[in-house]
Amino acid sequence: MSNEALPIQALKREERLSGRVARQLEDLVVKGALETGQRLPTERELAETFGVSRTVIREAVHGLAARGLLDVRTGSGTFVSGPSTDSVTESLSLLLRFRAEGFFVDHLHEARRVLEVEIAGRAAERARDEDIADLEDILRRAEDAIDDRDASASLDVEFHQALAVATHNPLYIILLDSIGDLLLEIRRLSLQDSGTVPKALYHHRAVLEEVKRRDPELARKAMDVHLDQAEDTMRHVLTTREHAQTLFQSPVAPAPPGQDLT
Repeated sequence: MSNEALPIQALKREERLSGRVARQLEDLVVKGALETGQRLPTERELAETFGVSRTVIREAVHGLAARGLLDVRTGSGTFVSGPSTDSVTESLSLLLRFRAEGFFVDHLHEARRVLEVEIAGRAAERARDEDIADLEDILRRAEDAIDDRDASASLDVEFHQALAVATHNPLYIILLDSIGDLLLEIRRLSLQDSGTVPKALYHHRAVLEEVKRRDPELARKAMDVHLDQAEDTMRHVLTTREHAQTLFQSPVAPAPPGQDLT
């Protein structure tokens, strides 16, 4: 009988002890048996409870601390910090930066359209007076900083983040924050086009007006038009830059035989 015919499944390697300990501790946090702010037993006590070495406990704790579930304080002990929006955002942002080689601007624009058009609509439905005031304040500061490219880029991102806050859905905030660094870089590139800031301010104002009118469909349309403009600007900037690089890098054509260039 050939090996292929045998009904045998490949054996899986056992999970490391530190991983098993970490998974149990994570379950205790998720289920609330270990509450946020609670101090964990000492390393020695945990080792005795789990029946493992202190090295195993140390590895498990460090792994959970790196993920933001535990907070190791030198001299004070280890405390439950619980999952935070910051830790989730940082993980997603790191993943996107790590995969940068396979990342295309088209992917970002496509994701923004799916996410931010809906954010605009939900903001129109749910924005509170204080949310509207925050958005108005951002636009005022952006108008004052129209000649400051770095400030304009930051305030552009801040406006979109404030719209996400106005939805009162924390997942929108997390998802948008996860691409915040990329969006900031895109804004800085786009600002090489001198007309970008006035155009962005115009579209931001249009979106905000529909949010203030509590019209979700028109808010979505205004955001869709804004993203069209942002995508067109980005394509123009990238095309211009690539063309300039091509001209700069192109070798000088050799002179025809017999022709003296001196």
